[in-house]
Amino acid sequence: MVGMHKTQLPYFTIKNKSSFGRVAKFLKRIFSSAIRKKFPHHYLVQQHPDKILKFIKLNSYKHSYFLRFDIKLYYPSINHKILLNKLPEIYQRITNKTPSRRFKNQLKKEIPEFLAESPYLKGLSLGSSLSYILAAIFLLDLDTEIKRPFLRYQDDYLIFCKTKKEPEHILHNIIKPKLQELDLEINEKKLKSGKFHKDSVCFTGFNYYAGYFLIDTVKKEEFKKRIISITRLSRQKSKEAVIKQLNNQILGFGHYYKFTSAKNIFEELDRFIRQRLRRYLARNKDSNNKSYNLILTKQTLKNLGLKSLSDIYAKYALKNKRNIKKSKQNINKNCVNNRSINLLKTRESIDSVLYFSVLKELRKITSLLGKMERRIANLEKKVVNENKPEKSEKQS
Repeated sequence: MVGMHKTQLPYFTIKNKSSFGRVAKFLKRIFSSAIRKKFPHHYLVQQHPDKILKFIKLNSYKHSYFLRFDIKLYYPSINHKILLNKLPEIYQRITNKTPSRRFKNQLKKEIPEFLAESPYLKGLSLGSSLSYILAAIFLLDLDTEIKRPFLRYQDDYLIFCKTKKEPEHILHNIIKPKLQELDLEINEKKLKSGKFHKDSVCFTGFNYYAGYFLIDTVKKEEFKKRIISITRLSRQKSKEAVIKQLNNQILGFGHYYKFTSAKNIFEELDRFIRQRLRRYLARNKDSNNKSYNLILTKQTLKNLGLKSLSDIYAKYALKNKRNIKKSKQNINKNCVNNRSINLLKTRESIDSVLYFSVLKELRKITSLLGKMERRIANLEKKVVNENKPEKSEKQS
């Protein structure tokens, strides 16, 4: 019933039930919408590496310092009693609603049943969707206490700070007291603080240093070990099966790290993969026969179906350049449109000024004409009055 993890005790696994999966979907649906509003870059709602890297780069300029830490043995250390007591509080704090009837029923039945599968009476199992959701929710109590921008993946935190003393202040006054309340401990080996663009910081497999993102050396070595295990000479697999397994590793690794400055690293890893594959394909041949290795050229391996990390990087770089050009064209179009709109506005303003000035002149002219007409009428009356007595005298 309970399968122990061979290499990493006290981690453990359990058999997943369909009811546990339904509870996980329900909890994710409830909490994701609320988390998206409060923490838009939380790993439950945003896992795209490109957006995470952009978030780091943007905030590293506004906040010069960082605090990087994770929690010691997070999954095995989760206290069941504290988890069950905290869930209603976290639910109400994040969603701003009282717990629903279905949520209360799950707290009484399904979730305690799931936690009872643990052989240590504490901790969460590996590989379970419900463990994944509960582990994410449990630390939301800490997330709400952090007032600076931060990123979190599982129990790994990267907090952005403005001053040199702020990381220490956050660590001693917020992080440690809250973790003590949750019965958790900081992993002192991975605790690090420093200044961006001077000190390197590693987060989710990316190493950020001096404004550039590189692949973490640990992740690079892990990738090499997976390639070595696939191409061991003791494996009795066909070349098609081996190439398919290699392609799965190449596509996953390449598409995850294509956003970094990894051109040279990808070329190095491609050479390593081709070398291992040539060795595997030539295992039944004479080891001293170099002519067979010459036949297995780079193009030959590509024709056999082998993918390339460099090709993934080149395609992404080309696509990125096209997007940049399109964005520049759109900016230029917007500028042209804005200029034309401004010209129209100026023309309209000029026309309106001319219109009002013409009206003023016309009013002046009409007033002058009125005055002239009145003066002429007065003169005519005077002439008429002067001529009347002369006529009367002539008649007498």
